[in-house]
Amino acid sequence: MTKAEKKAIKEWASKLSNDELEAEYYKAVFDSLGSEAEEMYERGWDMVDVLEREKYERDLIVRSHIFEKLCVERGITLWEEGADHE
Repeated sequence: MTKAEKKAIKEWASKLSNDELEAEYYKAVFDSLGSEAEEMYERGWDMVDVLEREKYERDLIVRSHIFEKLCVERGITLWEEGADHE
């Protein structure tokens, strides 16, 4: 992910309410779980496709880290016990 892409995500997320930001964080985390690229590699997919998927999955992780940092900056408590995150 480029610096410009990260900046755009931060600017977009800065306009969200606390509840919206928290929801985006959980969505990004859950979207980043698991690796389809690994399965693609094992099944013999073309390496161009596998590498593209790996980049996409790395970008998902970076996105979740950006949201997490913004949540911490705003004082949003994440992963509270008993909270509904789905």
